[in-house]
Amino acid sequence: MPDTCATRELSWNGFPAVQIGNDYVRAVVVPTLGARIVSLVSRIQSGGEREWLWRNPYLEPQLPDFGAPYEQEFDLGGWHECFPSVSRTHYPKGPWAGSEIPEHGELWCQPWKAKVSASTDEAEVRTVAYGVRFPYRFERSIYIRKDEPKMVLSYTANNLTIFPFPFLWSGQLCFDVRPGMSLAMPAQDMIVFSSKDGRFGHLGSIQTWPELISVNDEYFDVSIFPAKESGIAVKLYGAAPRSLLLREPNTNAGLQLQINNEQISHLALWLNFGGWCGMPKGGNYYNVTICPSIGTLDDLELAVHHFKEHGQLQPKNLRTWSFEIAFQ
Repeated sequence: MPDTCATRELSWNGFPAVQIGNDYVRAVVVPTLGARIVSLVSRIQSGGEREWLWRNPYLEPQLPDFGAPYEQEFDLGGWHECFPSVSRTHYPKGPWAGSEIPEHGELWCQPWKAKVSASTDEAEVRTVAYGVRFPYRFERSIYIRKDEPKMVLSYTANNLTIFPFPFLWSGQLCFDVRPGMSLAMPAQDMIVFSSKDGRFGHLGSIQTWPELISVNDEYFDVSIFPAKESGIAVKLYGAAPRSLLLREPNTNAGLQLQINNEQISHLALWLNFGGWCGMPKGGNYYNVTICPSIGTLDDLELAVHHFKEHGQLQPKNLRTWSFEIAFQ
C-alpha cells in the first residue's frame, strides 16, 4: 500500500477501474459496472492484508443490461447501491405511479461518471449516476486521509422535479466471512424480510438480535458465525445502530461501521451461512451482507403504502447521508 494517499487507474477483469488507498486501506471501484466496489483491502496487525469483500465464484463480470435479473446473472458480490428500491416493484405514487423499478434498483445496471482527486494528504473518488425512469441525480463519494485506517462514504440524492419523490436506499456490502467470525452490535428486535423455507418466520415476523429462534425451537446465536452446515439464510431489518464491528478472531482483523443514524434510519442483515445460492446450479454461498439503509423491507411500494418507513426527496431538493468504515 502507498505511504501517502493515492489514486490510480487500472483494469479489473477488462473493465476500467479506479483504486483509492493509503498505507492502511485501499478500494477498487468499477464505474462501468454501476460504480461497484469490487475490492476492499486493509492491512492487518499480524502482518499481511485482508480482502473484506466477497466475490461470486460462479459469475464472470459482464456489462449489465438494464432491468435484467440481478441474482441469476449479475450478483458479482462486492458492494453496490440500491435505489430507489431494493426489490423489483412498481413506483407507488406521483406522475411515475406504476412505473417498474428493476430488481436492486436502477444504479447497479448503468455506468456512472467518476471524478478523482488526490494529494499527499487526502484522496477522493466521486461517482455520479442519473435516474433512468425517474428524475434524480445520485452521487457517492469515497474519501480517505493519510495515516487514517478508515474511509468516509458520503451520499447525495437530488430530486430534479417539482414532485415529492419517495425512495428506499440500501448500501449492499457483501463480506467474505468464515465460521467463527463475529458481528457485534446492540441487541434489538428485528423484522424478518425473508428466511429460507420460513425457518425463522416470514415477512413481518420478529426476531431478537443476536439470538434467532427457528419455527422448530432451534436457538442460534448468530453474532458468532456458524458452520456452513447450519444452512441458515435469513434477511432481517432493524434500526440502524451507531456502530457495529465485524471481527475475524484468527488474525484479530476488525472492520467497524460507524453510522450516522440521524441520517440513516435502518440496517438490514442478510445472513447466508450455506443456506442459499442465486445460481440454479451453484453451491450455496457463505457470506454476510450488511446494509445501511434508509427505509425498510426492500419493497418501495410496500414501504410507502403499508410500512410508512421510507426516505423522501422534497421537490427540487436534495438529501445527504454518510457513514464511516474503520479498520482494526
